[in-house]
Amino acid sequence: MLISGLSFIRNGIALGYPFVEAIRSILPLVDEMVVVVGESHDGSREAVEAIGDPKIRIIDSVWPPVTPKASVLAQQTNLGLLSCRGDWIVYVQGNELFHERDLPRLRALMTEHLDNPKVEGLLIERLVFYGDYRHFIRTYPDRFKYVVRAFKPWNGVYAITSAMTFSVFENYGERGRALRCIDSGVDMFRYGKLLTPEAMTWKLRNAPHKLRGDDARFDAQSYYQWIARDCIRPYRGDHPAVMQERIARHPITLDYDDPRWRTHLTGKERRRLLESAFYRRFGLPRWRPGRYTLVGDFVRKDRSAEV
Repeated sequence: MLISGLSFIRNGIALGYPFVEAIRSILPLVDEMVVVVGESHDGSREAVEAIGDPKIRIIDSVWPPVTPKASVLAQQTNLGLLSCRGDWIVYVQGNELFHERDLPRLRALMTEHLDNPKVEGLLIERLVFYGDYRHFIRTYPDRFKYVVRAFKPWNGVYAITSAMTFSVFENYGERGRALRCIDSGVDMFRYGKLLTPEAMTWKLRNAPHKLRGDDARFDAQSYYQWIARDCIRPYRGDHPAVMQERIARHPITLDYDDPRWRTHLTGKERRRLLESAFYRRFGLPRWRPGRYTLVGDFVRKDRSAEV
């Protein structure tokens, strides 16, 4: 069984993304690592080269003027996908990491279902951190949201929309369908919402899926106002080992008791809290829409620490 790793990045240093750590987090699992590096001006390509692992294969690219702009992320993902040679592809974006403790489980599932045509991919649940590494967002879709992050490269599998998921266009046909997936029971550690104010401002002004205009601003106060405190909870677990150095130098520390927190809930936040409480108690229902077809049942997790 050959396993390919896949990622893409452009100006990842300016974005403040842990893209080097993301790549390193799956290197022990994969036999090759394809990284599509868009033309950057901040040393991102050099940072990928500096990892120094012979498994890594860099594909240089120039981002085209795709419409809508966010779809360039799928276009870049597909550029690398078509160069992967594996029986399975494990995909991470520049702000996503796997925990080392979960790699043996992922390999076991890929081995078990290698020749099972009913299983085309593995679902990973998002665990999104906020502000610092000690707080996470407890509401859907930052929690209880499942994404395809390992899949078999059948003929006609492509990343779609903003590259958050994949579809099968069988025999390279015109109409796509969702991949048939099992729940791996594994979390995806996402670090896109704890950037420094400078990096977050840059992201809002430049990232194609977050464009807010040249006057967009984000500061330390913004973290206390962006998401209501009731939607945030302290994180009591650990992080992937490759993140320890970055965590140690992170300049932001949120105080859960800080009076600057926004306590007024929007209507959407109230709805998300209610539905997330239901999911925490009873699990995500099968009828909840997702860009996958669930095979079997969701894995029940111990969420006792996620109050």
